[in-house]
Amino acid sequence: MRPLWAMVKANLKMSVRNRTALFWNLAFPAIFILIFGAVFGRDQGLDIAVGVTGEASPLRDAATAALDGNDAFDISTEAQDEELEALRDGDRDLVLVFDPAPAAGIPGVALYYDQTHGPNTRVAIGAVRQVLFEVAAAVAGEGRSPLTIAEQGIRAEDISFIDFFVPGILAMSLMNSGVIGLSTAFVVYRERGILRRIKVTPFPLTSFILARVLSQLIVAVAQSLILVGLARLIFGLDVRGNPLLILLVILVGALAFLAIGFAISGFARNAETAASYANLVTFPMLFLSGVFFGIDSAPAWLQPITRVLPLAYLVNALREPMTRGRGLDAIWLDLLVLAATFAVAMAVAVRFFRWDATEGGSALVTTE
Repeated sequence: MRPLWAMVKANLKMSVRNRTALFWNLAFPAIFILIFGAVFGRDQGLDIAVGVTGEASPLRDAATAALDGNDAFDISTEAQDEELEALRDGDRDLVLVFDPAPAAGIPGVALYYDQTHGPNTRVAIGAVRQVLFEVAAAVAGEGRSPLTIAEQGIRAEDISFIDFFVPGILAMSLMNSGVIGLSTAFVVYRERGILRRIKVTPFPLTSFILARVLSQLIVAVAQSLILVGLARLIFGLDVRGNPLLILLVILVGALAFLAIGFAISGFARNAETAASYANLVTFPMLFLSGVFFGIDSAPAWLQPITRVLPLAYLVNALREPMTRGRGLDAIWLDLLVLAATFAVAMAVAVRFFRWDATEGGSALVTTE
């Protein structure tokens, strides 16, 4: 039995010393638990976004205070045109417009809702109507005060699940192709001595890298066309925006994540380490960047973290033109962040570039 326990002890030591195995067996599942637990672990019940606008009155003030004091409602009080535009864009569930001139002394409220949201809208309308009637009775000071609520449905953009989902998956594909694909490929080139051989040839390494980047961009465009075409053919994906703008977003996003992959290849000592680093970078972004669910669904304390993730900007830059048909004015900031990501990641990649696995980080130079 003693030799057996000695072998068990030796295997346990090897397992503890294997940092890569520890990450995938312990840290990686823990990341999933933390992320999904933070986003979905607490049942927060109803979360109804309500816009309150119209003429100021005691009823409006009391209704706003009552709704704002209920955790089920998220209240905003912008101008009427802005609130209705937000409803059309899907940023509000309901909009309440208080009547400036009540008929026969009976206060009135116009309740606008999106006709495309289905049963969930009826639940929200019922909850808001109950609050309004209770507030009207309290303001009148005698029983239940008469209140006129005129429901007016508007038809916002009918965005299906597949319309929402495909841009996120497309962004995920571009991220994985750039970060995981390029980082592991360059480390393999270094391990096999390919970069060292190119160094002593007349062919500049920068041209070799440029060729790799261009080929990756071609692959990125091709895979995007395949994914979009598949979703359109099978599920009826509706691409509303300018195809040239969408193509620009794909190219800029692909370059940003190719640069990140190139930077990772400078730090990684071997292909296994490169894969670990790449997954460490991509998986948190995968679940915190709005790929599978809107960022607004995340807890308030988690949302600032999502704002610094490059994938979140790529998802938004693809989703705005593809699902809502918006132009460059709606995504210029996303493109600017992606371009800055490319510049910073490339600077890091060049600083820590290595010709082979034995040398330290050095600046990227061309052979003469």
